Amino acid sequence: MMAVDEAHPWKVEFAEYLGQDQARLYGYIHSLVRDVHDADDLFQQTTLILWKKFGEFDRRLSFFAWACGVARLEVANFLRSRSRQRLYFSDDLNLLLAEAQAGLNNEESDARREALARCVERLRQRDRELLDECYADPAGVHHAADRLKRSTHSVYNSLRRIRRALYECVGRAIARESRLG
Repeated sequence: MMAVDEAHPWKVEFAEYLGQDQARLYGYIHSLVRDVHDADDLFQQTTLILWKKFGEFDRRLSFFAWACGVARLEVANFLRSRSRQRLYFSDDLNLLLAEAQAGLNNEESDARREALARCVERLRQRDRELLDECYADPAGVHHAADRLKRSTHSVYNSLRRIRRALYECVGRAIARESRLG
């Protein structure tokens, strides 16, 4: 055990960083690829790369932003290898989305996350439960549909409606804050 610690003296530090941002990083990856199994694989691959390259991480910067940069490259490589499948956006659109996310500074990202949390609280109870069922459980949408005795298509349609409502709510909140600030 001691030899492993000497070989990787920063492993506790890495675990702390990853532990703080693991859910957000997974959510970021899942926002770029819709299939939970692909998101799981990409999250594992990204985590492995982060582990291997942690010595290069500049502690003055945001771990989450750095991790998203690594994830963005992994997703881009994955999408290139799986090009033209029906369930995925085009590579160009995915890269534009990833670049837009990367263009937000930490303050903007924090403001959006806070607005999102407030908007989620305003959702109807059943919509919040559906989000929890689909996103909190790593088994994802297919298992949630089975448990809820709904078709996967029906659950995806509900999630699309909820995401649209959240997007609009966050947009209004950010616009309101920018007018006040």
